[in-house]
Amino acid sequence: MPEASALASEPALYAAAWFLLLAVFALALPGKLRDFEAFVGTVRNYRLLPAVLARPVALGIVAAELSVLLGLLLPWTRSAAAALAAALLALFACAVAVNLARGRRGIDCGCFRTLLRERLSWWHVARNGSLCAAALFVATAAPRPAGFLDLAVAALAAASFALLFLAGAQLAFDPRHELVGEGTGAGSGSPS
Repeated sequence: MPEASALASEPALYAAAWFLLLAVFALALPGKLRDFEAFVGTVRNYRLLPAVLARPVALGIVAAELSVLLGLLLPWTRSAAAALAAALLALFACAVAVNLARGRRGIDCGCFRTLLRERLSWWHVARNGSLCAAALFVATAAPRPAGFLDLAVAALAAASFALLFLAGAQLAFDPRHELVGEGTGAGSGSPS
């Protein structure tokens, strides 16, 4: 498959995927740190584990996302960080899919912890699947050295994808919808 090999060595494609991952994790982390208790409530609301584990799992998610963000910045840790990102994104997609299969759409997804409260939808599964594919590409590709034009194209492509993800979130947002706080305790059901 010479075409696949040529595509995997394309520096603009690699850099676009890398920039997109950096943007996603840089946008996802601050809100969780700013209102950690609300994020613990969101983890609890997924009902995938005993409530007593919500806080340690939320802390683990934040630590893993911070590791991904910092690891993506350094060339010698980028592949490992991208592999961790792929694992996290696959886990998030599965958590959303399980809740959708259970008919539980009225909880906050917990993705970006912004004022835009996103209830669960298949859009989240597709988005996380796309990002997982980008992370796997960054983890495994060996691009040739990038030039200025490659980086400029990559930055524009990553920005375009980020805007598409944000537009999808805006289209999925229903301002009439109030998120359901299904857990108990502080931060439970808090909007993201």
